[in-house]
Amino acid sequence: MQQPFLKFAAAILGGLDSPIGAVLGGLLLGVVITLLGRYVGFIGEPLKLPTALLLILLVLLVKPNGLFGRVAVRRV
Repeated sequence: MQQPFLKFAAAILGGLDSPIGAVLGGLLLGVVITLLGRYVGFIGEPLKLPTALLLILLVLLVKPNGLFGRVAVRRV
């Protein structure tokens, strides 16, 4: 049930206009969730999805286009 959302979350994390960024975002998201589940005791299977959401929220607050997204500037 969580797999489709986590794939979408990885694409958002890396940047929707960058295929390489989406792949790297997926790797980063997977590694961070796995490490947090391993070394932080209270983050287990039920808290993987909220952890992914929190990570995405933090990244998008800092970089709204994702980690590897490009800023599109339109001139009128």
